Amino acid sequence: MSLFVSMGLAAPVAAAESGAAGRAVRGVSAVADADAAGAVAETGSFAESELWDSTDADAYAGFHVQGLTVVPAGLVPPAGNGRALPDDVVLTFTEGRFVVGDGGEKDLLVRRSADGGRTWSAGVPVVPRQTGQSWGNPTPVVDERTGRVCLFYKGSNGTVFVRRSDDAGASWSAPEDLTPLFASNPHGWTLNSPVPGHGIQLRNGRLLMPVQHRAPDPDRNYGVDMLYSDAHGDPGSWRRSAGIPMSVAYPVNESRVFERGDGAVVLSGRWGSGGTRYRITATSTDGGTSWSAPAVDGSTGQFVSVDAGVLQYSRGPVDRVLFSGPDASARENMTVSVSYDGGASYRYSRVVNPGTSYYSDLARLSDGTILLVYGRDGDDAGFPERVSIARFDLEWLTQGRDSLATGPGLSLQTYELATADARTGTGAAAPVVSDANARGGRTMRYPAPAVGGHVDVPFDVAAAGTYEVAVRLHRGSDRGLIRVSVDGTALDQGLVDPTMTVGEGYQLYRLGTVPLAAGRHSIRFTLAGQGRGGGSVISADQLFLTSGGSPSDAPKAVADNDFAAGFEVVSGSWTRVEKAAGEYGQSHRTHAAGTGTATARFRPDVPMSGVYEVSAWYPPGTGLASNASYVIRHAEGQETVEVDQRSGGGRWVRLGDFAFTAGGGGTIELSDAADGPVAADAVRLAYRGAVADNDSAAYETVSEEWNNASGTAGYYGSNYRTRPTGTGSAVVRWRLDVPADGTYDVAVWYTAHSNRASDAPYVVNHARGSTTVRVDQRERGGQWVSLGSYPFIAGRPATVELSDAADGYVVADAVRTTYHGLVADNDDASRYEVLSGTWNNATGSAGYYGSNYRTHPAGTGSAVVRWRLDVPVSGRYDVAVWYTAHTNRASNAAYVIDHAAGDPTTVRVDQRQRGGQWVSLGTFSFTAGRQATVELSDAADGYVVADAVRLIG
Repeated sequence: MSLFVSMGLAAPVAAAESGAAGRAVRGVSAVADADAAGAVAETGSFAESELWDSTDADAYAGFHVQGLTVVPAGLVPPAGNGRALPDDVVLTFTEGRFVVGDGGEKDLLVRRSADGGRTWSAGVPVVPRQTGQSWGNPTPVVDERTGRVCLFYKGSNGTVFVRRSDDAGASWSAPEDLTPLFASNPHGWTLNSPVPGHGIQLRNGRLLMPVQHRAPDPDRNYGVDMLYSDAHGDPGSWRRSAGIPMSVAYPVNESRVFERGDGAVVLSGRWGSGGTRYRITATSTDGGTSWSAPAVDGSTGQFVSVDAGVLQYSRGPVDRVLFSGPDASARENMTVSVSYDGGASYRYSRVVNPGTSYYSDLARLSDGTILLVYGRDGDDAGFPERVSIARFDLEWLTQGRDSLATGPGLSLQTYELATADARTGTGAAAPVVSDANARGGRTMRYPAPAVGGHVDVPFDVAAAGTYEVAVRLHRGSDRGLIRVSVDGTALDQGLVDPTMTVGEGYQLYRLGTVPLAAGRHSIRFTLAGQGRGGGSVISADQLFLTSGGSPSDAPKAVADNDFAAGFEVVSGSWTRVEKAAGEYGQSHRTHAAGTGTATARFRPDVPMSGVYEVSAWYPPGTGLASNASYVIRHAEGQETVEVDQRSGGGRWVRLGDFAFTAGGGGTIELSDAADGPVAADAVRLAYRGAVADNDSAAYETVSEEWNNASGTAGYYGSNYRTRPTGTGSAVVRWRLDVPADGTYDVAVWYTAHSNRASDAPYVVNHARGSTTVRVDQRERGGQWVSLGSYPFIAGRPATVELSDAADGYVVADAVRTTYHGLVADNDDASRYEVLSGTWNNATGSAGYYGSNYRTHPAGTGSAVVRWRLDVPVSGRYDVAVWYTAHTNRASNAAYVIDHAAGDPTTVRVDQRQRGGQWVSLGTFSFTAGRQATVELSDAADGYVVADAVRLIG
């Protein structure tokens, strides 16, 4: 989820006041930023303990499927002898399985903590095994008005039971059989089961427990409805709701529910079984009695289809919803995220466990401590080795950006877009349709007749300020490519193609920031072209304006070969291979060498327009092609990148940085036109920066008039601005997008012509001051020209200015920033050192990072250099290296990464290729306060190059 980490420090800086902008990334001087703050300390608290372990010497072969609940301190349970609970009582449940697998006899086990999860009782059966029964899914719900706990579970043959505890889980009643409630069964369901996790209590006191259903193979007819009680769970009080309308197109099963601030109850459910999927959502406006049709939930992105946890963490001044699940295409990388807009989007995320991770559930203690119970570890893709519980606070989760004491500092305003004031370009009212999954129960849906057709919606701002603009759009197969502007100014990330070819649903898109005065404004949705499905419909739900607080985590998008909406075989017959070592997710596809007639296509679902680092994953192996060709179709054109799949497998291999439009318009294709078999496994887009065009909200004319032009081809967007040679009195400015502290490459785009200035003066205002880079605009037009790499600090002004103080016409078109993370170059004495041997200082091969690089001939390992990087926040980081490529380089340069998880890892890199760019060594865990080190020795078969290393979260 998060690709940026707020470093709290600045990384290396460019220093080049010359005409060498064309090699500015290569011309960077990597010196520490003396003016930046030091590395921040770890914030908040985190602890984890084991609850059940399948390797222990007991009767159980495994533990799987967890339930979790808290009986708050201060409650007086019905059987509590009139005494209030002195501390929170935590109850966690699991299935104690006598055989590995979902079937067979089981004990349903409980562990009880009477001190808020600090210490635990032994695990004991709350529902002991019984011959002929296969108990499962122990799921609690607490009535916080009475202190009663109701524990639901399933038996064999579609049976469902509930037990009650009136003494905070110390003892339990006899079971009540609820199976008669499921006598009506039009879909042939043979499994009725409470979902894993927990039920909820609504603000009106109603208890709500989701129940999942399934028919036998092959047509499982997945479905969900609710059990509810308006009488504190008393015997005989449970009723069955109407179900989420059953749809084979939306196979919803294991689910969670939460009550939104507006009173709507929202369901977030697992998509069927297997593959990489979205979540499925449905909405109830009558307390869970009836439900809307199911729809795709875009708020959490796509990950392996598995149970996930949802918790309404807080209500009131700050509305927070938490979400937990494995953020990957396999059961791994357990991540917890927090939403401040009722689950429309998740602003901050943190990885709890990067390893194998399974089902999870969340709970909150009275003091705000968050509990996460989840399965983890082991080699079985379906079942965990152990069940653990993590305790952490909001500060730890958000890395200090939010706490119960201070809050996140965010101010959120929402506006309904499906209003009578919404007007099309003809002046007519925009069409509005009813939809229970829309925030206000309706959505604006306008089939624009032609490109340029638009809808304007007025909105009022109470206080002047700079606002993040986001819009919740309805996605479907007939959507158009939409450009969004405010008061006639295009938003920096305001181009969106919300086409969705598999299902339909809602997604929040962040569109950039804009300064707004108090008073009335207007947002415009304009059809910029056909969507990728050929549609032209504009469909919008709500506008979100956010001010204050910290920037949201940068987004990412992964397209795995098991995700139906993100991968397709265009031509040829690609073999699906499962459970191969080092593959991403659960499978990959292969094709023998051919002539290019067989093609596979990845289509990442891009969450926000911007610049993304594109990487490919394929399994390790020596028998693959040396020249697998990835064709990247992006917002600025098309580029082919060849990859040697014989090396670098089992980790992300960088293809480059490219601009993409939000939605599913960009593609990465792989064909069989290669000298060996090719593997199509997964691709990843990691947000790295933004483009500020001269027509966007990030651009301003500081002084004098600049001509609006389009006469010379090769401009970015719809036009560019020009100014004849002058004295420097005419100035324009671009405001840069800096969501996190660190090093950024700054590049400019212009149209070249013989009458242009040879010395156009771009002034980059960064964390250390200002650097002027002069660019010859007579050449290299119609492409990105780097001005160098510079340190920026989130929240501080970061701009690029251009004046007419030049010897010819100057062109102001677009500026791009690309995040490089935390960088250590070989000229940075504080971050690089020679441990042994003599390393030559060189500049002979182009493509180096900084002002030079170091080399050493092949040896025995006696010559070693080391890069040291301060780790700002504990977590997972991608480690990448930069070097210059040459035929005399080593094919097996050995980089040794010293990380937090076990012994150092050695990664060998072929330095004969992929030079002049960041090459990933893999993703590793690092601990805050402990330096991350990377070493390189001469133990190789050719010259080794020591240039730069980066850490990026």
